[in-house]
Amino acid sequence: MEITVTKIGNIEHGIDGNDQYLLLTRRDDDLTLEQARDWLLPQVYRETYQEAGGYFCKRVTVMQKTDSQVVAIVHHEYDV
Repeated sequence: MEITVTKIGNIEHGIDGNDQYLLLTRRDDDLTLEQARDWLLPQVYRETYQEAGGYFCKRVTVMQKTDSQVVAIVHHEYDV
């Protein structure tokens, strides 16, 4: 599966982290929401180590734009 990633932007949430918006485009076929999530999450997933202020990323949200494009939100968070 050949997917290109275009950065759209970020929304900052202060000490709670930020949301990173990406456009995922599959060049060789259609891209479903499940395929997008399954492809992106392992790349951004980070476990927290139960420490104050520790960074983690365990969640992405995906929305269909076109048959071959998905808008993804990567939720970057901190243990507070």
